[in-house]
Amino acid sequence: MTESYDVIVVGAGTAGTYLSWLLAKQGNNVLLIEKDEKEKVGKRLDVIHFETDRIEKAGIPPFRVGDPDCIEIRETSIVATPDFTTVFNIRALQTIVRLTPFLNRMYKILETDGVKLEFSCIFKELIYEKGRIVGIKTEKKGKITELFARIVVDASGKEAFIRTSLPDDYGVETFKLGPDDVMYVLLQYIKWDDPANRISNDTGYNWWLLWFGPSYQQDGAILGVGQPGSFKNAELAREDFLKRANVPPYKVIKEELGMTPYRRSPYSLVADGFLCIGDAAAITYPFSGHGVTATWMLCMIAAEVIGRELKKQGYLTRERLWEVNVNYFKDQGAKFASLYMQLSGVLNFKEKEWNYFLKKGLIYKTGDEEEVPEPNKEYEEEMNFAELIRFLGKLLWGIIKGKLTIKHIVRLIGANGLAGKIKKHYENYPDDINNFTKWVREAEKLWKKKKVAIKRLPNATIDYP
Repeated sequence: MTESYDVIVVGAGTAGTYLSWLLAKQGNNVLLIEKDEKEKVGKRLDVIHFETDRIEKAGIPPFRVGDPDCIEIRETSIVATPDFTTVFNIRALQTIVRLTPFLNRMYKILETDGVKLEFSCIFKELIYEKGRIVGIKTEKKGKITELFARIVVDASGKEAFIRTSLPDDYGVETFKLGPDDVMYVLLQYIKWDDPANRISNDTGYNWWLLWFGPSYQQDGAILGVGQPGSFKNAELAREDFLKRANVPPYKVIKEELGMTPYRRSPYSLVADGFLCIGDAAAITYPFSGHGVTATWMLCMIAAEVIGRELKKQGYLTRERLWEVNVNYFKDQGAKFASLYMQLSGVLNFKEKEWNYFLKKGLIYKTGDEEEVPEPNKEYEEEMNFAELIRFLGKLLWGIIKGKLTIKHIVRLIGANGLAGKIKKHYENYPDDINNFTKWVREAEKLWKKKKVAIKRLPNATIDYP
């Protein structure tokens, strides 16, 4: 049995669902397939955070607190220092979402706008014609179906089933995510023994990459922690925190395990008849691991280019899709590359240095005395001259007072220098595909200079590649 479409998207998570919707609203014939049953999509991680301003920019139908898919919409969060002596507010602009109800709400919208959805449908292999992708083979209830399309989109999550199955010379890197390429996340859904004695459900302890977030249960919270390398590293970080923090008693209701990419994206997201998005393309905000709204920004770019090209005749070659790369990597991609490079300097600080950085506003821009720090909406890390002078002055004072070490400051300055270079390089992403190979060679040289950061906890030493 064979079927034909304009677009086939593999993976009905947040990335695939959104891009399918954008393309269908243009009048394209879109098929969205998902290996899981409809009721199970999104079940592995129940509650997630979306950046509110990005929701609006993406045109997602509004959330309303009290609806099945919306727990809370907040403007501020709390950050605490590792010594537990200081807490301060930062502006967060986050919408707390239950993933499965959100996706089911979107599925209804997609069907109304013409997307065909197929659940319990497993991707088996790509179909090629004259060495170029023209479709996929799927299996559903034991039946193999050949599905043809002008473009196939990999939105299959961190497994990247399609991207990793491409020929090595097809134009998109085929790496698989290993232990050093992901952030391992442990979530405990807890219920406080005494609701009057609890930690606020919007508190982050960044030294451990640990937080207390809102839950769907009354008098409940989510205790989350993420670390690279292994779930054991995340468990050890949580263990160290709980030993030292005065956390009120609670009961664990359920636990969830998840992973999010923690590495650079492929140098190209497109090839002949192909695009990868979301976790399949390692699109995540480096400082938090949030990837949903970051990918929506990529999807908006991709939908514009693909929609325009689908109106024309002929095969969608890599050249015709190249503008997706150019528009993404020159903007958000460049910012993410810069931030990822900076982490090798920031994450290398010791605990006492982290205390100083937080208290002096060197990590979160604190502004005036009564000002709540604004969110970094465009992921920029640049300072004006006056801010740079104040920043350098605080660094010098920290060294004089023994709060900071010269070794780690030199490391930070070096990482920031590399971050500036990699950002500039990505901002010069080649418009002409013929210059891509040369551009990749230069990018490789810069990435090889990125050093591993090391965090030393009393019970664990954790590498941040």
